[in-house]
Amino acid sequence: MSEVKVSIVASANRVKWWERFCNSLKDNTISFEVIFVGDTRPMHNLPGWFRFIHATVKPAQCYEIGFRAAKGELIHWTADDADYVCRHPETGNIHTKNIDRAYEAWVDLEKRTGNKKLSVIAMRPIENGGDVWKFHHFFGGWDNTPTMAPFGFVSRDKFHELGGYDSRFVSGQSENDVVMRFIEKGGAVEVVKDSLVYVHHQQVHPRDAIGKEDNKFRAWYNTDRMVLENCWIPAGYGNYEKQNKNVTISPTRLSPVQRFSDENITTVTQGEYKGMWK
Repeated sequence: MSEVKVSIVASANRVKWWERFCNSLKDNTISFEVIFVGDTRPMHNLPGWFRFIHATVKPAQCYEIGFRAAKGELIHWTADDADYVCRHPETGNIHTKNIDRAYEAWVDLEKRTGNKKLSVIAMRPIENGGDVWKFHHFFGGWDNTPTMAPFGFVSRDKFHELGGYDSRFVSGQSENDVVMRFIEKGGAVEVVKDSLVYVHHQQVHPRDAIGKEDNKFRAWYNTDRMVLENCWIPAGYGNYEKQNKNVTISPTRLSPVQRFSDENITTVTQGEYKGMWK
């Protein structure tokens, strides 16, 4: 197999959807690998480019485990409810090869900027049928705050140089902190509008009788937002909830990254907050 261009990494335990995830990637032509890390082993025979790492730790730490195992030039954070075959919202055409498109955009950045290693490539997410890429900012929907990359690609080497995921995160938001650190160093987010990913949130996230999400991953949202905002908002956590659209975001991180340790990384949850998958 040729040198791996993209390592596609997820903290994952919804094994019934892994076969669909893998099938949606098959038309891509660049060399890639998939690394899923979690506490539930695969149910199906999956392709040779799929690797599973068993870990009984919190989701953010599972991502870090996958990133440390990655071999690709780029790492790409994703989720097991992602589907890389998607209908384009403008043209109506079915798009495959969406990883190829993202990687081509990365290569093109070298010609245009000469500094691609500080760039963040962002796919265009379609969630439950809705085109939501414009929503994804540091404060959701506030386009005067930095664009985020819920399905992003960054240089593997630069990611590790900047400290990887911060061990204080539990489930989500850690990727937003990574994006902010790339921006801090002079990078920018490049949204590739023809690189699409369909996200089956409503299908795979448990919901209660009135339709509200009821799952352990999302249960730590407020903790993760607190960590993120305390790293970047001089006034501290809570401006999002107060709807303060004049919030100041620091151009530099307000505290050092608290790195994960290699010691017992797959078995012992690290960091200040210990939330688990279940």
